Amino acid sequence: MAQELTPRELFFSAPGSPVQVTRKAEAKPVTQTGAKPNVGSPAANRAKAPSPQPAPEGVGGAAVVLAAAGGPAPLGLRYSILLSREGADYREVDAESVFRSGDRLKIQVEANTGAYLYVVARGSSGNWSVLFPTTEVENGSNFVAPFRPYLVPATGRFYFDDQAGEEKLFLVLARKPEANLEDIIYKINTPAPSVPPGGKPPAKQMQLAQLIRPIDDQLVGRVRSSMVARDLVFEKVDETKPLTPERRETAAYVINRDPAPEAKLVVDLRLQHR
Repeated sequence: MAQELTPRELFFSAPGSPVQVTRKAEAKPVTQTGAKPNVGSPAANRAKAPSPQPAPEGVGGAAVVLAAAGGPAPLGLRYSILLSREGADYREVDAESVFRSGDRLKIQVEANTGAYLYVVARGSSGNWSVLFPTTEVENGSNFVAPFRPYLVPATGRFYFDDQAGEEKLFLVLARKPEANLEDIIYKINTPAPSVPPGGKPPAKQMQLAQLIRPIDDQLVGRVRSSMVARDLVFEKVDETKPLTPERRETAAYVINRDPAPEAKLVVDLRLQHR
């Protein structure tokens, strides 16, 4: 019997992955083919990355791919927390770390297929504000390309001050636009455009910042409740579980196995600061 693929393996089973790894039917070690070491200077690595925005210094690129067992690839999201402490280069750390005053953070997210990404954060007022999409990336489009890392926030960073607390973030990745969030972020809520393979959807026009309505807990709750929890699988990996001998990471993978066009997934992130 073939061994079931892990969420990370499912993530890299989507078409268009840069490297291919095949798992045998028996529970044998994975045979790797075509994986390239992540070598060279940080500047050289950044120059090779297909990201629409520069990744922080010291953060490696993608990837290994596993051959899918057949059928459409699941919807997948990879996310990691990037930490810069005392002026050091950004590096991936455990999302459950306890952060300190002065820490600077970014979130790096990556989808395994063309999809629609939303990231909102909860402020001290209790309302949620939009971090992605942003006019600084693709003119405000929230359609993300597969296997391409995006940074949140696109410019700037999260900065923890001397006041202890918890930063809450909510991430949504969907094959089709999420109507509740689209109504808030964009001027007109239109049906999901037909996107040809490898193509991009028509540009959408964002609301002016002063016109974007606050997203309250009730709306976030409605979006969350629309998810089918049983379809979501999670995997947390760290440097003890290298993707390849040359590639180590500290990240989390979330997979929705549902092949339907309406498939979506959500992630709740809580960043502790003391």
